[in-house]
Amino acid sequence: METKLIKRSTNGLLSAVNNPSLPILETTRDVDMHITQSSTPRTNEICIKLLPLWSYIWHAIRELSGDDAYERYIAQHVINYPNTPPLARKDFFLYRQQQKWNGIQRCC
Repeated sequence: METKLIKRSTNGLLSAVNNPSLPILETTRDVDMHITQSSTPRTNEICIKLLPLWSYIWHAIRELSGDDAYERYIAQHVINYPNTPPLARKDFFLYRQQQKWNGIQRCC
């Protein structure tokens, strides 16, 4: 019973190897090129479809964490005070830290 299973799988493999519709891949470079050519369009299509979702998630995370605070400051500063130069990134974050910690008037 075991030999029949082996013969079937061997016959199946031999018929796949002898299939003329399959490409002949002699080197690893040929294999890499075949994989690249066969999977790139589908992979790129999936990535293009997921790009807006990932972009939205990334912007939401940056907004919730406060990481985009300087960019929002620059956008508001250009609208409200077009004639004055904005703070540098380092000065902006120092100012935010001072505002955050100056309000605490307790020991614990």
